[in-house]
Amino acid sequence: MVAPISSNRTAALTAASRTTMPTVREGSNGPAVRELQTLLKSKGFNPGPVDGAFGPKTKAAVLAFQRAQGISVDGVVGPQTWGKLKGAGGPAPSPNPTPGPAAKGTAEDFVQKALAQRGDRYVFGAETNLNDKNPDTFDCSELVQWAAHQAGVTVPDGTMNQVPFFRQKGTEVSVDQALKTRGALLFRPGHVAISLGDGRTIEARGSAYGVNIFSAQGRGWTSGALIPGLKY
Repeated sequence: MVAPISSNRTAALTAASRTTMPTVREGSNGPAVRELQTLLKSKGFNPGPVDGAFGPKTKAAVLAFQRAQGISVDGVVGPQTWGKLKGAGGPAPSPNPTPGPAAKGTAEDFVQKALAQRGDRYVFGAETNLNDKNPDTFDCSELVQWAAHQAGVTVPDGTMNQVPFFRQKGTEVSVDQALKTRGALLFRPGHVAISLGDGRTIEARGSAYGVNIFSAQGRGWTSGALIPGLKY
């Protein structure tokens, strides 16, 4: 006669089956990836859209999370990374555990946050922890998103998302107005910069330039925008 399984063991097996998640990596798709993206966002790491597709942005966010946790940095989400994401052994710490902005700020706050990052590297597709007070890599839209977050407001990542976002919010402005408005945004296909209001920009321009101040003249800007929630 087979001995019955104890109630404690049954509970343990049930809990294990409930918490076991598949290993996912770049190229994976499905509900597990969607949950991964949701968890990363909840901890301040931006995986891009929560769409269930493990692409380069999600991998960059995973790498940043693993680095912050002091675990194996390989971009593969297995039991150890799932455990950290789900809070096994306590809540996951932030790479720089500082409180987020408490209130919406001014356009000048936004500009100063961006200016403080002069000299940082440009990395296409860089995913920055928005709560990190001093990251060292950005791409163009990530600099805007990070500086806005530090100033107390939220904008999406990616120029393809930012342009329709500002249009929907009703804060699009002409290029001429953006050039004259400190803290306004200047867009051209695939790129965004922050206007300093004096014919110059602060922006993550490209790998050959990094984050710095540049002339805004003759750059082919196609639209401008103000960031909702900031005081101009």
